[in-house]
Amino acid sequence: MSHEDSNVRTEVPGKYEVEGQTEDPTDDGNDMKPDDKNPGDNKPEQIASDKTTKKKCRGRSFALIFLILIGGLTAGGVYLWKELQQTRSDLAELGNIKQAQEQAQAGLSSESIAVMAAMEDAIKQVEQKQGEQSDALASLYRDMQGDNEDWAIAEVEYLLIIAMHRLLLEEDAISALAAMEAADLRLKNLGNPGLLPVRQQLVSDMNQLRAVNNADIAGMAIYLAELVELAADLPLNSEVITKAVLSADEDQIDEGLAAEPFWKKIPRLLWQEIKSLVVIKRTGEAKQALLLPGEEYFLSQNLRLELESARLSVLRADTGNLRASIVLIKSWLRQYFNTNDSAVINVMDTLDQMQQIELKPALPDISSSVETLRAYLREDANSETSETVSAEDIQRETLSQ
Repeated sequence: MSHEDSNVRTEVPGKYEVEGQTEDPTDDGNDMKPDDKNPGDNKPEQIASDKTTKKKCRGRSFALIFLILIGGLTAGGVYLWKELQQTRSDLAELGNIKQAQEQAQAGLSSESIAVMAAMEDAIKQVEQKQGEQSDALASLYRDMQGDNEDWAIAEVEYLLIIAMHRLLLEEDAISALAAMEAADLRLKNLGNPGLLPVRQQLVSDMNQLRAVNNADIAGMAIYLAELVELAADLPLNSEVITKAVLSADEDQIDEGLAAEPFWKKIPRLLWQEIKSLVVIKRTGEAKQALLLPGEEYFLSQNLRLELESARLSVLRADTGNLRASIVLIKSWLRQYFNTNDSAVINVMDTLDQMQQIELKPALPDISSSVETLRAYLREDANSETSETVSAEDIQRETLSQ
């Protein structure tokens, strides 16, 4: 601290530094105590001592801070050193583990390589088998598709032949049309563009069949059978009933005359014989039913028989006999039955409609559909033959090369 005192002393005015010491020029060599001096001379020394104290405090603060910093740096360095050592140990351990793994892999590398090679060979074999199976399935599908189409075309031809037989032999246009519609449905499901001409001709033939006015044979036969059962319930004409009563009265008179004497009956018998010799008929008179006087049973039985004949004509599709029977039945209805009754009127109207029906209408020719289909089959067979020949020629050329 002597050096600091000397530095402080150099700052006090009125003093001189001599060989590291300060002296007052007014000092006469006598030692004087600070108390004996002038109080005004102690003020600068007090200021200097205060400054020295402040500097000491500052220096201590700086030293304390420096020590704290040094301590913190030291603690941090120790921590970092420990962490570094731990990291080095971890790295060394990892290196050992990796080395052990590499050694294990090196020991298993030969076996794994062999196993991998075997697995790759097995995978290639499986892929090859899958390819072969897929090719076989594709070929089988193509063969089945071709077989299905050939089978469907054969069904179409068979249905068209059935339609021709029903139309030509049985004259059944309804069944023929149903068979042709089934054939058209099978052609539609095939979806083959090459069969479009066949479908066009088939549709044309079906339209011609639909234009035929087919008679309802079953309905007409059922109606006539019902009319046979109702013939006995049709009301008779009043004139027929009157004639029957008169004829009955004449029979009673004849029975009364039979009881008279013979000589009284001679004039009357002669007159009846003369009347029987002459028969008067009107020209154009309609044929009448053969009836015994007073018996309505025979009239109804004759009407039933004629209705049965008309029904048989319907079932046989005999238009001529049907019309002849209807004409006769209508004449009987007008002559012997009450034409003002609603039941009789209904029967006559229905018979008029039946009389206009043609049981055997003109039927179209539907053989064009079959011929068109067979022409397509011939063209298809010729094309397959040419393709087979060309394929054989190509194979021969490749073999010769």
